[in-house]
Amino acid sequence: MAERTLRLFYLNLMAENYLILGDDKLVSDKEIAKIRDKALSQEAVSFNYSVHMPSDMAGLMDSLGTLPILSEKRVVLLKEAGSLNDENVEDLVRYLEKPCESSVFIISADASFKKSGRYRKISRLMKTVSADSPPPATIKSWIRAFFEKEGLTISTRAVDLVVELKGADTAGIKTEIEKLAGYCEEGKIDTEDVEKLVGRSVTEVVFKLVDAINARDAKWAFRILEDLYDQKKHPVEIIGYLSWYMRMMQNVKLLSGKGFGPEEIAEELGYSSGYVKRLLGQSRKHSAAKIGRWVTLLFDTDRAIKTGSKAAPVAMDMLIAEFVG
Repeated sequence: MAERTLRLFYLNLMAENYLILGDDKLVSDKEIAKIRDKALSQEAVSFNYSVHMPSDMAGLMDSLGTLPILSEKRVVLLKEAGSLNDENVEDLVRYLEKPCESSVFIISADASFKKSGRYRKISRLMKTVSADSPPPATIKSWIRAFFEKEGLTISTRAVDLVVELKGADTAGIKTEIEKLAGYCEEGKIDTEDVEKLVGRSVTEVVFKLVDAINARDAKWAFRILEDLYDQKKHPVEIIGYLSWYMRMMQNVKLLSGKGFGPEEIAEELGYSSGYVKRLLGQSRKHSAAKIGRWVTLLFDTDRAIKTGSKAAPVAMDMLIAEFVG
């Protein structure tokens, strides 16, 4: 009986205290907005919603204890919880054990926070909400639904290409499909539109990176990798680009081996002939077995990063070293 009472007590505490945990920024932002908009009307947001960082603990605690204005609730968000120190966590635990009834408290953190002892102390007093990237099938359904809502159609190949190029970067996908919708003039989007608007800069960088790998020029390859980081590209996104490129080389090599010419390959894959000719030139420099080994390396690196067995920068450095070695 006492155990059940204690459990109900903690469930009550959790009711309006949320921990948003995951690496997908778009999903995280949506979950935060969902909680905020449930608690506050649009008019009440400007007076009763505040966002804080771990460096502003005094401001955070003050907001949590402040009564709402012309509203039943106040919503307080703490971002980047991974930067909290032990003293901060103790302050939060004390608050969460006796929370203000009029405050809705949200903490957001990336997935790595789950590995820390600080997570265990906080999570027992909060309702955890996942902000992980959705699976590819869900992302593809979301893309199709977006264009349907816009009164546009998009081919299956075009949807696949967007996901191949952008990976699980849902925020990046949102930006790109909005761009595609804005530039679409004929009501239908196909692979060539994606290639022109989404893939142009990406594929050029990938071609340069593969050129550096072909030349076994480690300095050049690592410089390109740093340039991608400067463009805010996440390691998993970079792996997605390379995986897409390697799969395209495999497809081109397979069709070429069957006697298909550049124009026929372009028609089969839905790409421009110029694009295919360039891929053909690259594919001839490598055996099918070597490309297969590269694909396996990419898969292993992707898994190592996502499972946390290797830090992302270290895993990427090891991948490039393997490629140029």
